[in-house]
Amino acid sequence: MQFPMSGGDEQNIIKQYQPLIRALIPYEQENRLLEGLNKFSTRLPSSIRRVVKEEVIRLTSLTDAPADNSAFAQFPVMKFKHFGIPMRLDKVGARILKDETSLYQNRYTVGVFESVMNSSTYQTQIKKEQYKKIVDAFAIETQSLNDIDFGDDIALSPNFPVSSLEFEKGRHCNVSSLAFDTMAVETKRPPNISTGDEIEFTFPDVMGLNLPDPEVKFTLTAVKFNKNTNKYDSHFTLSDPLSPQVREAIKKYIEATAYKQPLKRDLEVERAMQDLERDRILENSPWLPLFVHATNKEVTPVIALLTKANIRHSNAYQLLEKLSGKTVFARLCQELNKYQEAFVFHGIVKTKKGPVEVAMTHRQLMESGQLSAYIYLLSKSGKLSCTQCRLEDITQLDREKAFSIHDINPKQFGELGELNRIVYCRDVSDKLERLTLGEKCDFKAIPRSFLVSEERWRIGYVMEEDLDRRSETRYVVDKAASIKVGLLSSINARVCDLSAKGLQLSVSPGQHSISDEVRVTVPELRIKNEKYRVVNYDTTTGTLRLCLQDLTKLAKTGASVEAMVEENSAYYKMRDVAKLQRLTHRFIWELAIRHMPSLSVLCVLNRNLLDRLKTVYQGDNSDDIYPFSQAKNITPLHGFFADRDVTKPKSKMLERLFKGNSQSATIVHCVRNTDSKLIFIKNKDFMYGALRQQIAQKLQDQKVQLCVTDITAIRCQSHSTPLTRKRLAQLSKIDKTTYDKLLKMQEGYTHVISVTNLSTLQNDLVTANLRHIPPANESSAAHGAA
Repeated sequence: MQFPMSGGDEQNIIKQYQPLIRALIPYEQENRLLEGLNKFSTRLPSSIRRVVKEEVIRLTSLTDAPADNSAFAQFPVMKFKHFGIPMRLDKVGARILKDETSLYQNRYTVGVFESVMNSSTYQTQIKKEQYKKIVDAFAIETQSLNDIDFGDDIALSPNFPVSSLEFEKGRHCNVSSLAFDTMAVETKRPPNISTGDEIEFTFPDVMGLNLPDPEVKFTLTAVKFNKNTNKYDSHFTLSDPLSPQVREAIKKYIEATAYKQPLKRDLEVERAMQDLERDRILENSPWLPLFVHATNKEVTPVIALLTKANIRHSNAYQLLEKLSGKTVFARLCQELNKYQEAFVFHGIVKTKKGPVEVAMTHRQLMESGQLSAYIYLLSKSGKLSCTQCRLEDITQLDREKAFSIHDINPKQFGELGELNRIVYCRDVSDKLERLTLGEKCDFKAIPRSFLVSEERWRIGYVMEEDLDRRSETRYVVDKAASIKVGLLSSINARVCDLSAKGLQLSVSPGQHSISDEVRVTVPELRIKNEKYRVVNYDTTTGTLRLCLQDLTKLAKTGASVEAMVEENSAYYKMRDVAKLQRLTHRFIWELAIRHMPSLSVLCVLNRNLLDRLKTVYQGDNSDDIYPFSQAKNITPLHGFFADRDVTKPKSKMLERLFKGNSQSATIVHCVRNTDSKLIFIKNKDFMYGALRQQIAQKLQDQKVQLCVTDITAIRCQSHSTPLTRKRLAQLSKIDKTTYDKLLKMQEGYTHVISVTNLSTLQNDLVTANLRHIPPANESSAAHGAA
């Protein structure tokens, strides 16, 4: 026997099956309710089907009840009539009325009336609007790290004139723009010709422009006054019929010189802006670019690019030392080839036989089941460091662009032409501070592969000129020398470079009895038994850097070097170390700006806090925005920066970052696998609360995904970057006013914020039951927050 349901049971059913009820409303409007019920609810008990059916019928029945939400309206109430029925609604209520009426096929039904009069529906609508305002406020325009592709619209501002007897009486007129099929010519006055006239222009003998005939016919399309130059631009198109060799010659010339000559004014401004902003990101990024040469047999680290920011934020010199071990670097490259990202741990483990230096990747520790054990041991010794690494490929086109932009001869820098990958590294040791075991673990013997080997790569580095400790001009030479180390003994050496104040020598690797002061003889350089102070002696490489000890002899030695350089200036100009380093620096800088590994936000001066977020730059394969998604060229940043549980767009985090109260922050989300629901987790709860153990269990059961994002803000230290003048050099040739504006605009940049996904490491740390020790000032209530 089936008992009738109580009113409370029916209301619970209606509440539980609300999505189904709303899905069935269009079917009832079309008299197909039974079809809809059979489609969506065949497995439901008949009693529930009956309640759902009756509720759908009730909601779709027409009514003439006047709606009035003035009791809970937050905006001015309007009086109007809808289907002849009086209404007293605010803007939000009117919007609900419109949306609900469309659901009920433009009928005023009981369902429409109840939705308009329901305060919870009203509040839901308010929250949706507030959330949309917050999302829109933190939605920033996205730029690609790839070069702007102008396609067939590309046009140069070439530095040569053309002339024609039919145009301006044969005067030479500058070409303001030259494209594949068009040309614009500058004149002080409007030319005395009409649209459609054919003009045969004579082109000068320009390097790279291999025209079959210097006379080329063009047709006038328009004459326009250029406000930027205060001159008239006559626009022409190539006339038909035309030899295909002419079009091909012009196209080849434009493609070959696009990076060496200024583009058309508007295009050059776009290109300069992108270069300036990418330079700004690189200069103020915590990532250290390490350039490598990879073959099928071996991956060799060659050179690193040092900046003020990565020296300060990632301990660049120590970081390179830790990655120079051949064993750990080989393992690192294997993982990067497979996963594009890896984490390297380095430190000292205290054993019964004494301290042991170890280096390994986090995946090595996961495979051996010793992640928690080594994190604990390295933390206990106080020598734990962790380096995050990401891999980017360098294409042949990238190298060609870098050589072309900076006018570098590839044959002179053959080693640079072999660079084909960049390993970006940054120090994330602070993310592992105060970690301890959450449960007991087994400590196994240290594998041989974890030990730091004595075999190391010699990694060079280059930096901007004001960071280089060598200030004077040095020249690369290769001369025989001898170092006197005793009364009757000396060491053979070779001079690597020389300057007025010093020398760099190379001796055979090994331990030589070299004191703090040595006497050097270089017969070919007329240096005989000269006393030098040893600045640095590297026994592993045999490199010896010397400084002239007797400053009274500086003038004589300096004059000798200058005289030697003047005698063969062409020879030594090619061997100027400062120039070689400057070109090397520019080349690898150019490669680095196109492959920055994490999402970066450029910030500028503005009274409104949110308007300080100017532009987002990210690579094509970046997933740092996860768990959010990018729509076209707009990146939503509300999930990282916006305050929670507020009605207006605000960000206390950005305030702290911009004021310098903090330099970094960690944002944690969980994604539920069943319905992809996103859950924000407070940082304290994630680090210290009982919620961390719950997340660990959910991760093991594969019920959630943990998303941890690191936010790092670096204040711009100067108004310019090492390449600012270089970027604007082309623009200065065609528009000095815009050049001055862009140069002044550089003062407006204040910060670069890096947004980096750390989920790979943090997932494994949580799963390994490693927990953070709360600081002493944390209250006991915060420790147990869930």
